Amino acid sequence: MTSKKYLSMKKTAQQTISISPALKDWIKRYVNVNYKKDPNDERFKSVSSFITYILDNIMKLFKEGKTIEDFKRVEDQVYKDFFDKFTFKATIPLYDMVSESNRYIPISFDFITRFVMGVYNFYRNIYLKEKNHERLKLIFERFKNRVYPSNAVKELRLDLFIDKNKKFATGALEFVGKQRNLHFENCKFFAAICGILGVKVTDFIYSPKDYYCRLDLLETDLVFKEELAKKERIRLLEENVTYMTNYNRMLTDKERHLWMKLAEDNELYISFKNKNAFNKWIKIIEEDLRKFGTQEDFLNKILQFFNKIHWIRIDNLKELSFRIDQAIEKNTEQKQLLIDYLSQYTEISQKDTLYYLK
Repeated sequence: MTSKKYLSMKKTAQQTISISPALKDWIKRYVNVNYKKDPNDERFKSVSSFITYILDNIMKLFKEGKTIEDFKRVEDQVYKDFFDKFTFKATIPLYDMVSESNRYIPISFDFITRFVMGVYNFYRNIYLKEKNHERLKLIFERFKNRVYPSNAVKELRLDLFIDKNKKFATGALEFVGKQRNLHFENCKFFAAICGILGVKVTDFIYSPKDYYCRLDLLETDLVFKEELAKKERIRLLEENVTYMTNYNRMLTDKERHLWMKLAEDNELYISFKNKNAFNKWIKIIEEDLRKFGTQEDFLNKILQFFNKIHWIRIDNLKELSFRIDQAIEKNTEQKQLLIDYLSQYTEISQKDTLYYLK
């Protein structure tokens, strides 16, 4: 019997394996293509060299604790290099918490232009040149390896339905998350990416209890269009995201989401139901200004408070000058609350419609 010591000193040993003709041909073509790219690469000198290299490194991975199941989770290096420029490791509970207030904020193309256009160019240059739906499936599978499985994604699936009698393909993207708010943000993200790639969302099914969503998709002529068609892609991105951020959905959620939207409209203002409610909130504001601010900035910050609830329009903050909003001018009770409060701390002068704090 041959000793283990003798075997370890031999340069090579033969091992016969049975593989399908298709796999054999695939390996040979892969080796030949890469050998032509770099004849000096020892890994592609022969099929034997290639297989030896692969098996040797796989066994080393097993020794380090990897398993066969890990093959399904291997990340594409091209994808990794691209997404690493835009991603970072984060503390999930923290970001899930801060994402809650962002639920109904639309994804702004202007804010993420570099990333969104980067995604478009990445997919177009690498995967969409062949212009076929099988290529689209490959895009998804390689992207899936990037995000699944992870601490934010429990399940991710894409089904494409191709009917030869119809011009455009349809599809369904199903996504199960692990955190309520991050899951919702990812739904918006997927809808936005679909839009920039030229895919239209036609329906959105969402279960906050199960962290489940389904995007029904429709291919448009933008998918394989050579031209950038930037305006059309941005419009499709925005339309897709409205399936998540619309008022029909918002009105079943917490009140603050609606109030955040209302605060953006200068034609609206906050009215206190009574003086006690006004005093309660102005006391809370005062306490923080005195605790975290300075006495010199007190009136400045108070004016900013009234400006943000749309009672006044600041004319010159340094000069402490402002105009009272017309709606408040007509609401004598609210106006009196404003004047009485400011009069506690300073004198008020008026010239036409302009008020000054001394």
